[in-house]
Amino acid sequence: MVFGLWENKKGMMKMPAESRVLERAEQYIRKLSIGVNPLSGEALPEGDACKQERISKCLAYVADYLQQKIGPNRETQNTKKAAKRREPRRTKRLATAALSLSSDTLSKYEISEEPVSLSGVVRRFNALLPEGNGMMPLIYSDVAEILTREGILLKEAGEKGKETNLPSPHGEEMGFVRAEADVRGRHAVYTKCNAAAQRFILEKIQDCVALANERFARYQAQDAAREKAGEAAASGKGSRSAKERFHLTEAELAKYPDDEAPVPVSEIARRLNDLLAPNANIEKLYFKSIRDWFVAQGLLESKTDAVGKTLFEPTEAGLAAGLLTEPRIGKNGESYNAVLYGPAAQKLVLEHVNELG
Repeated sequence: MVFGLWENKKGMMKMPAESRVLERAEQYIRKLSIGVNPLSGEALPEGDACKQERISKCLAYVADYLQQKIGPNRETQNTKKAAKRREPRRTKRLATAALSLSSDTLSKYEISEEPVSLSGVVRRFNALLPEGNGMMPLIYSDVAEILTREGILLKEAGEKGKETNLPSPHGEEMGFVRAEADVRGRHAVYTKCNAAAQRFILEKIQDCVALANERFARYQAQDAAREKAGEAAASGKGSRSAKERFHLTEAELAKYPDDEAPVPVSEIARRLNDLLAPNANIEKLYFKSIRDWFVAQGLLESKTDAVGKTLFEPTEAGLAAGLLTEPRIGKNGESYNAVLYGPAAQKLVLEHVNELG
């Protein structure tokens, strides 16, 4: 049996906990079969064993075998999961008010004795907000910017030259910890906050709120400009009115397809636009808005290749958030890595969908 995989009488994989490892193995083997280093994404050197035709075909065969075995198992798990719970997804509503974290609200923040990632701290603050509050949420960059101004974080060059927010010596004294982990075959370095660090963020949280509200003010100004432009167009053309910024209700978002297959960002945009009510006077969401949001959050980074073409790749944080790459062959025969959005990344889009328009 290839790789000693366990099977039941129906040929379906046992031990669901191993499925993610097997999926990763399938991705790695498939990349090797087309002559690509699965860790770096670079082409293997000429003369490498994996580029020999017989070995390449064998690797492709094994990758196909794994895919056939993993597929039914994944579908079975998805069916059980869908049958177990079909509740509406909770999501952020369209921001209609500035962010406010009162003393009473902040008193509910529970300091964790176990270190928490900086993004995890941000999620904990947003979880304190009442459901349906309409406030502009806090995001990672709000907190990271304040900590950088305080000398707690420094931007350091990571792999491939990407800048990462990591603790300065002063930050380490304040309880901010440099953490490391292997995520999807890549080494990730990020910041965790122990109890003292979380208390420091609590002391500075109103500065972070101010940054969030500056962003809210910009969005309001953009909306006002759109409305003004729409009024001008309506007055010039008679019956045409300005379209509303893209947004979806919780009921509409509950209809988003519930599957775990990674998809490109264009497919996410198509699915979201399909959720709009027929003839809704709402702007369509473009895939670039989703992609640019991931770039702004430090989950994607843009690069320029040798011929000047702009490419996008997941950062370490992006891989941890559910982004992945898949080797593809272009129409001209060139190989490239397509960025796909896994279940966790799609969930992140749904949670922030009303900030994207």
